[in-house]
Amino acid sequence: MTLRASAGSVSVSNLVKTTRNISITAILLALVLALVGSACSAVNPTALTVNSWTLSDSEFQSQIEAFAKVYSTSGGASELKSTDGNSWATSYTSAFLNDQLNLQLAQVGVAERGLTVTDADRAEARSLLEENFTNGSGTSVFNELPASYQQTLIEGVAAQTVLGAAVIAEAQTDEGLRNLYEATKDQYQADLVCASHILVLAGSGNAAPTDAQYATALTSIRGIQSQIKGTSNFAEIAATNSQDSGSAAAGGALPCSPKGSYVTEFDNAAWAQPVGVVGEPVKTKFGYHIVLVTARGKLTFEQLKDSLKQSVVDNADAIVSAELVRIAASAKISVNGRYGQFETTSAKIVAPSGATSTTVAGLPLQ
Repeated sequence: MTLRASAGSVSVSNLVKTTRNISITAILLALVLALVGSACSAVNPTALTVNSWTLSDSEFQSQIEAFAKVYSTSGGASELKSTDGNSWATSYTSAFLNDQLNLQLAQVGVAERGLTVTDADRAEARSLLEENFTNGSGTSVFNELPASYQQTLIEGVAAQTVLGAAVIAEAQTDEGLRNLYEATKDQYQADLVCASHILVLAGSGNAAPTDAQYATALTSIRGIQSQIKGTSNFAEIAATNSQDSGSAAAGGALPCSPKGSYVTEFDNAAWAQPVGVVGEPVKTKFGYHIVLVTARGKLTFEQLKDSLKQSVVDNADAIVSAELVRIAASAKISVNGRYGQFETTSAKIVAPSGATSTTVAGLPLQ
């Protein structure tokens, strides 16, 4: 469910119109990336090399065989083969190598930043992998992989978690937010409104509410309204009571947006209410909202900081991916030409031209 006025699928956790998502280009600019070339050898006894780390071709073959064996428990192993059934689909082998590449780049990033991967991080990684490697009945099959392969995955996923947390924390510092603002400031030249809200759904949120459901929602939101003391505890009340899971964790804060970004009733309230005053409940097709406008007009960086912080959270995956691209730019990476070619701009291994495809939905780490 969304407050957006535009058509299309809706989700209550995505209240910002898609045109305000941070582009990967902007993220790269904000991180001040300088991409450089990376060599790829057509004749290479290894499958993949990242700096001093190498994955031998024989070890790679062993790993994809082990994965295919585990994958077969869900009845999908044939999907990993080429059309003739005599070799692995090259789209599968390149995708598999991309998983390995990302794990290694994360470990390079951890080392570059002087971060520490703890045993608790490794235990968390193992739990995540056990959840991801499951058969058709939902039973974990991670322990059926060779022990050395398990350890490779655990170390890599733990490094991804540690690196990701550091990158997001860095992006939310004043310097990080300033870089993001400078890279995306064209979005902020028009008049904008920054608002927070508390939502009580009328009904389930999946169908048009009935009058009775609206009445129940109004009673509930009146009760919440009575707990608000000025604006001092609005964020706390929103975090506890709002049924918009996308903004509740941020104290109900929505990204600063131009006029027309939300459904009509909400948009009208956001642009008419006095700044810094909690408004009366607003009825929309979702239920009832209590709206607090925190800023409106042509906004400064300081006024946009909270919105920028929320944008970092909303775009966390893209920001971490951009950091991996940055790390890859200065790493020495080579790929066996049988399996693909390393593309510097995306930091991805691309399957060879004319590659055989597979219909497998995705590897457990993708």
